[in-house]
Amino acid sequence: MKKFIGIILSCLLIVFQGNAQTESATRGSANNVRQPNVIVVPYTTEGQDVRQILDNNLMVLNAISKVKEEFNNRGFNTKDFITLLKANKNDAFISASKGIENDPVKDVVLASKADIEISVRISVNQHPGGVAEVNLVLQAAEAISGDSFANSSYTSGKFRTADSLGLATRALSQIDDDFFTLVQNGFNMIMETGRNLKVLIEFGPNCTINAYSETTTGNDLEIELTNWLDNNAYGGNYEINSSEQVIDISMKVPLYDQITNKPYAINKLRAPLIKLLNSLIPDYKVQTTKNTGQQISLRFE
Repeated sequence: MKKFIGIILSCLLIVFQGNAQTESATRGSANNVRQPNVIVVPYTTEGQDVRQILDNNLMVLNAISKVKEEFNNRGFNTKDFITLLKANKNDAFISASKGIENDPVKDVVLASKADIEISVRISVNQHPGGVAEVNLVLQAAEAISGDSFANSSYTSGKFRTADSLGLATRALSQIDDDFFTLVQNGFNMIMETGRNLKVLIEFGPNCTINAYSETTTGNDLEIELTNWLDNNAYGGNYEINSSEQVIDISMKVPLYDQITNKPYAINKLRAPLIKLLNSLIPDYKVQTTKNTGQQISLRFE
């Protein structure tokens, strides 16, 4: 009888150990989920000087700091937008009010190598009778392409007060875990499906060719580009639209290089694509007219 009980206890012990190993393995895989590098930036409109906004609006400055702190508290990796902005001494880089066409906030975001950009928009609404309310809007977007995938809004509620900073603190305290879950889930989806990249191929005024011209292979240019996309679009996800003036391609590329584990650089596509086009239409030279994180523009000349 004792021997029988011992056998049963041994079996139970093996089962419990197996369950413990399974549970541990599950926790381990969950802990290995990659978290994005996040940068928190102020919401700006075209022509606004972001430095002046931060220097003259303490509410915005505090909101950026608080949202960044909330990401840190939840274990996200963050980039400090304020530090990066101050580190750059070139006024033409950080001011859009001097006739500069580039987006100063976007320039800092791209320089930061962040994966996710969190835009913070905070404003005070005045109501009759001295009543005020602070509204907070958070929007998460893939840093390079700018594709938005999560947004949430919060309010301080209406109070008869002139203390806008106090109301802002109250609005910021309303941020809940749901927003951070949306950010993580959105990032996981980008990791799985890739980010968007636009490729524009134009034909210069002196060109006598178009998307349907025959190439050195005997196929027309659009067919050859479709074959190229089959092999180079991440997950085979792409769309190609052609006319006589332009070939418009929207394709997915990975967020990280699968070999180096570093952020995927689009020059890995640009250089081979130019080489391919030059081989297909050797009578014309392909030139780069624009090369940013979210778009490659090429032209046959």
